[in-house]
Amino acid sequence: MDDIKRLIEEHQAMDDMARELIELARHSEPQPLEAFNAMRRLSACLDEHLAGEAGFLYRDHLAASPDRLDEEVRRFEADFADLTEEWTLYLREWTLDNIAIDWRNYAHATLWIMGRLRERIAQENDILYPLALHHGRIRLRS
Repeated sequence: MDDIKRLIEEHQAMDDMARELIELARHSEPQPLEAFNAMRRLSACLDEHLAGEAGFLYRDHLAASPDRLDEEVRRFEADFADLTEEWTLYLREWTLDNIAIDWRNYAHATLWIMGRLRERIAQENDILYPLALHHGRIRLRS
């Protein structure tokens, strides 16, 4: 069973990576290699984190009478499906070559998607993780 401290630490690491990408995107001088490598690091971290979350949040827990956590998970899953699709398109579109060719649009897309990702992380920390802790799906500590 996961513990809330580790999950929040993972979220902090992903938030730090997203902030790094935001800072890179705000530079007027293109930095395509740095940006591309930062995207890949964040993507790998997200993949690993989401695989772990699927085991306790995004799985078929939903009983005939769902509790508040189940209701929030349903709501979050609908929003997350949209974010996942946008993230997939972002990663597919912004190859190293495309970033180098079109820094301005890459920067715009990065600011938008990183804002959505950071918002999602904050919502999970503030809403889902405390509920998961309350309902015994995660521990307080390891």
